[in-house]
Amino acid sequence: MAAQSWTYESLAQADSSTLEQVLLTGTAPDPEQLNGYIYCGWNHEWVGHLSGKKFKKGFWKKDGRNFGYNEIVIQDYQEYRGAWNVRMWRGRPIQLGYFRTSLIAQEPPQPLYAPYQHLGHFNYNIDINTGINLPFRFIRDMVVLPNAGDHSLMLCKAYLQGFHWLNVFYCYFLLGHRQPIEYLPYWAQETERV
Repeated sequence: MAAQSWTYESLAQADSSTLEQVLLTGTAPDPEQLNGYIYCGWNHEWVGHLSGKKFKKGFWKKDGRNFGYNEIVIQDYQEYRGAWNVRMWRGRPIQLGYFRTSLIAQEPPQPLYAPYQHLGHFNYNIDINTGINLPFRFIRDMVVLPNAGDHSLMLCKAYLQGFHWLNVFYCYFLLGHRQPIEYLPYWAQETERV
């Protein structure tokens, strides 16, 4: 039997147990294949309304390391359909919530990661998250390619981590509809000017 080919829409309509099975059986993204692209994100669970159901995530390399960031999207209440128009301020999208992209196998071992050793990882516990970005440091995302080798679609599972032993599931979310980055993160621009 051939493996299912997932789309943004079919993943968005899947139930949580199906999404978890995709995480447990899928393959990790190659962080290098994400750099230079921005993805349209959608939070699968109701709790996503707290941070906005729709958002964008961009990926960029700095000083030889892979990083990502979020952009705020104007909510159109069309769930996983509709548009992902970013909220602008002074001619640029509002960017916040920075993270390091890696593989879970490269992270220090901890109980949260045990079932997900084969997956990718977005770790927000990095020094660049200061000031209003400080609360992002609690976020840990497990990341899978639902369709092996296809970096245009990702499924992620977000946790809030207080300590290595205190992890609270937040939601599953999707990343897709990828496009080349138009607005670099501010720290990438600083690097390029040097």
